[in-house]
Amino acid sequence: MKKFLVLALAAFAFAACSEKEENGNQPVQNGELEQSYVAITLAADDLTRADDGKYDKGRDEERAVKSAYVFFFEDGVAFPVAFDGTTSTNTGVQNYIRVDLTGKNENMNNVSDVKDAVLVLQKYKGEYPNQVVAVLNWTPTENSYNLSQLQDVISSLGNDDNGYVMSNAVYANGNKEVVDAVALTAANIAKTEEVALENPITIYVERVAAKVVFSSKDNGKFKVGKVEDTVDNTETTVYAQIKGFELYNDYQTSYLIKRINPNWADDANFGFTNWNDVDWFRSYWATSLSTGFPNNSFDWNNNVTELGGYVYCGENTRKWSAAEDVRTKVIVKAQLVKEDGTTPVEVVNWWGKDYVGEGNLLKVVANTLKNTYFTSEDGANFVGLTDKDIKCVVRGPQSTNAYEVYFVISDSSKPKKWYKYENGKYTEIKVDELNKELSAVQPARVYKEGMTYYWLDIKHLGKEGSTTEYGVVRNHVYQVNITDIKGYGTPVYDGNIDFVTPEKPVDINSFVAAQINILSWRVVANDYEI
Repeated sequence: MKKFLVLALAAFAFAACSEKEENGNQPVQNGELEQSYVAITLAADDLTRADDGKYDKGRDEERAVKSAYVFFFEDGVAFPVAFDGTTSTNTGVQNYIRVDLTGKNENMNNVSDVKDAVLVLQKYKGEYPNQVVAVLNWTPTENSYNLSQLQDVISSLGNDDNGYVMSNAVYANGNKEVVDAVALTAANIAKTEEVALENPITIYVERVAAKVVFSSKDNGKFKVGKVEDTVDNTETTVYAQIKGFELYNDYQTSYLIKRINPNWADDANFGFTNWNDVDWFRSYWATSLSTGFPNNSFDWNNNVTELGGYVYCGENTRKWSAAEDVRTKVIVKAQLVKEDGTTPVEVVNWWGKDYVGEGNLLKVVANTLKNTYFTSEDGANFVGLTDKDIKCVVRGPQSTNAYEVYFVISDSSKPKKWYKYENGKYTEIKVDELNKELSAVQPARVYKEGMTYYWLDIKHLGKEGSTTEYGVVRNHVYQVNITDIKGYGTPVYDGNIDFVTPEKPVDINSFVAAQINILSWRVVANDYEI
């Protein structure tokens, strides 16, 4: 059964004659005012559909109405609704009215139970608006908006406190024309509120935000490998325990009004059929913002959303290229642990071999370099480099392969005199020069205290290899369920360092298996293997 938010709008009186100004903003009023009524029904999301597992009404906070504005246009031009009859022109006069959510409607909590909210509008006799747009939980900053100006607004996504921003659902009609404003005709305008309510116009609204929900089988713990440490002669079974996730390349803004191309083709290249759903006033793809990612760095320690949690983001349907990876990703943050799920395993890898513990790594590296670099107090008795003489240093977020570490002389060894043995003789070498040479040694991967991450691109509804295979579209829920993890992932040495881009070591077989389900709140659900 359909549940609607009914807004009874008293439309403003008509003037005997009017003319458009050259700038196309508003008509000019010169005549008698007359009061009329228009009833508008707001249908939120897909609450009108049967629950077939593809739709989710969401949390109460996601459907809450904290404010509502109705915008009026005539052929896309702002149509004034606040004229008080005291001036002869209406340039810049508001073309929107705020819905009163108090008084007799004080129990209105969300778009499914708000009813009979009345707005009094002034209407020009003989001329009336023919398009209507509703926006919820967003406050206008200008006195007047043409439809194109409203389409250009870049909006935040909203939140629990102020409500999630919603606007007209956008789709293409049977003539492949974009429907981003609902038609209003003379038949919808009545002389009384009661008559108007008998013939309301219906506006479907959808959230500007998309939602990503994170889950995993087996409580997020997966067996990923076994380390045979040749230094300690030990064997350790390693598990990856998921700690949470974070989004990367995610917008926190979107266009207020959804943008689509009505000529997108339902074919193999595009990716999925029925991207446009006329019967339900919906479309399942969009043109997103092209610049301005606010979240294009991340670190392991911060912004962690745990299993079972969710986050919101804006649309991102930018096209991936070899030169620029712009897809919105899920960064899966995990810790390498023993079977108990809590004891960290500090896996390190150097020259293709795995060890446990940074200390064992330094022993192996020192053993390799001890016949090249020496210390001596008297220039005669030389002692080869030891594991106590060197330490690991992270390359840093701006470097290529930021997950790798290299080696330098430890602070306690800097006062020593260093010598390099080559061509049968010892030659003194300054610490800075020695560090330069050490930094050129094959780097290592150190999973400090077991810290690691995996990542995956968020899939949409399209077929493999198609335009719409990956993407994030408003009013969809992306249910990311991790079903398996392979390998140790990408190592993290310093959990507080911001990574500019997520790294994926090409020579480590680490990947995620996951399923994403998408609801609209259209659910996109897929299982992922990492």
